Amino acid sequence: MLQKHERKAFMASGLSWLDSSRDDQQRIRELLKLFSDTESRDELGIGQVRDAFSDLLFPGTSVLQTRARYLLIVPWCYQEAQQRGLRGDRLAAQVDRNERKVIAALLRGDDTEGVIGRRAGVGVRTLPSSIYAAALLRYGIRTGDDDAAGDRRLASGLAEADELTERSNGTWHPTLPSAPANFPNDVEGALRLRPDEARWLRERLLAAAPNTLMAYLLEPEDRPGWDSEAPWDEPAALAAPEPVGSLVRDAQRFSLAMHGAALLYNLLVAERYEKAGLTEHEEPAVLYRDKLLGWSDRVSAEHGLKGWDRSGMWSRLIEQNLRISTNVKARLFIERWLDAVTSGAASDAATDPALRNLVGERERSVKKGQSRLVNDKLLRTWSGASGSRQLVFRWSQVRRILTDIHDGYAADLLEAAGARA
Repeated sequence: MLQKHERKAFMASGLSWLDSSRDDQQRIRELLKLFSDTESRDELGIGQVRDAFSDLLFPGTSVLQTRARYLLIVPWCYQEAQQRGLRGDRLAAQVDRNERKVIAALLRGDDTEGVIGRRAGVGVRTLPSSIYAAALLRYGIRTGDDDAAGDRRLASGLAEADELTERSNGTWHPTLPSAPANFPNDVEGALRLRPDEARWLRERLLAAAPNTLMAYLLEPEDRPGWDSEAPWDEPAALAAPEPVGSLVRDAQRFSLAMHGAALLYNLLVAERYEKAGLTEHEEPAVLYRDKLLGWSDRVSAEHGLKGWDRSGMWSRLIEQNLRISTNVKARLFIERWLDAVTSGAASDAATDPALRNLVGERERSVKKGQSRLVNDKLLRTWSGASGSRQLVFRWSQVRRILTDIHDGYAADLLEAAGARA
């Protein structure tokens, strides 16, 4: 059962600003998204390490984020409501209405890529203010959050909510760009950043997250490519100075190595699926044996895995998330698998009894009664791929946000060049 502070994660987005457990809320929402995406599920319980890498590379991001302009749209929704002099639940209700007006306005446009509520419309349950809450704080866009007040609970009454809301007024960054005319009924430019907005967001991110991969990829000459599938596909990422460069290489090696464990898990499920006489997916075991062979070839070609010193990697991950140091079972599983990969023993993972048992036991210990290796009902609902994609540490979401800023910033540079001419 969800704890009290976790249940609040599903309350109205406006009220969520007054709840102390934003990190827990974000974690719950991301878990729900991962469970809805069978390719992205964390079947082997390595999510803490995956997220620590993601947070080190791209602070403030999450798999729920879609477009950069929401980092401005959410504050605008609050400012419009605060300018009405509203407080407490009336303020929260007005923010909710503003966000839904924004959704309606965006859906009336021609370009709806990345619109939150694109499928559900104005009735969408999770609003942008919930999705971007942690990012707004991390980037200093919301500046007046009160940690002492954060420990209080909404259930203590509307009088306290009024007090907290009053203190939250004016807590947005003083140089926040102004909302377009007729906002929120209309959103001029939709989700495309104006040049001044892109310049401002770039400055905020560089100030809040310096010496990160995200900061380096915000340089005009390091714009990400549309077709890059992982951050290390970008030349600027692998060429980044230390300590970012070594972090990128560790993330790349970790991603490649752990992909084999994910493929082996799916092979175990596929074999059990076929043994049970299930036929919706045709010869899935053959598919995953072939995928493991291809993975083994990629591992052999990656010379950086040989002699990989992982001590620095673990130090940085634990510094980012101290809970990794106490999650002994997860770290032991990861280390045993990485040892097998770096030694070459994992080249026969599909048939190696020890490695098959290592992965199978790990999934059963994580999932318990929900394990597809023991639960026949869940086995029948297997989609044919569960957690089988290679880790890319939120790259698709980050690439879109970086591209938005680059697009707006490039327009700003063109305008400046035209003015000088």
